Amino acid sequence: MKNIFSLTNKYIVIATPLILFSLISSVYLTFSAAGKVINLIIAIILFTLMLGAFIAGWFNMIKLAVKEPYREDTNSLIKEFTPGVGEYFLSSLGSIFVMTAVSLLLVFVSYYAGMKGIGDPGISAGAFSDAMESTEALKAFLNALTSEQLVKLNLWNFLLLGTISLTYFLLILYLPAMFFKNRNPFIAFFISLKDLFSRHFFKTLLLYIIILAANFILSVLSALVSGNLIFHFFVTLVNFYYIVLAGIGVFYYYNETFIETHLGRNIDKTV
Repeated sequence: MKNIFSLTNKYIVIATPLILFSLISSVYLTFSAAGKVINLIIAIILFTLMLGAFIAGWFNMIKLAVKEPYREDTNSLIKEFTPGVGEYFLSSLGSIFVMTAVSLLLVFVSYYAGMKGIGDPGISAGAFSDAMESTEALKAFLNALTSEQLVKLNLWNFLLLGTISLTYFLLILYLPAMFFKNRNPFIAFFISLKDLFSRHFFKTLLLYIIILAANFILSVLSALVSGNLIFHFFVTLVNFYYIVLAGIGVFYYYNETFIETHLGRNIDKTV
């Protein structure tokens, strides 16, 4: 853990592309969200290309930070973003497709299981959308539900949370596998699953729980300080730092656990 914090602090320049992409993509999505269907389709395609370029360049920087912990000029790492885009752009586009497909498959399975095991709560999508407009609308919406509907709604919420958590866990080693072992996004996916369900399963699960807990704490803090501009800005910076820390942490863990980093040690011969 100490090494991960040290790498993050040393290569804090990695946060620069993340912040820029977050700002640019937010502005782009805000202005492209409205309009005709064809405009929306074009906007989604362009955003996917932007996301693919970001994944390729940013995770290449993280990979090199992990592989080159003693680089003297740490700011020079920013120059590795563009070569990463050239080297991993197509792989990153494929990874977006794979991650989307896995997510949709798990959503479909969980929906089918929910309808069979929990049942339909009898709430229309329109009514639920209207309830999200304000706190007062949400209170009125919840008060209008029967006790049976409330129970089913809570169970559906737990099912949704479980599905999201499972999806993230299944994909936690995916990008490291693609950047360290195989650029083919489809082969890398099966490699990541093989690594995930290896003898290091519980070690990986512990890492995931730590990341999940930290994310939960930051989400709560963000909600608590949302009304204070100064504290909200500070928590936003902490969130960016956390994302960089988590990215470096997962890649560092993968490199130490599944990749040969030193002769005669850290070689996973069983996966």
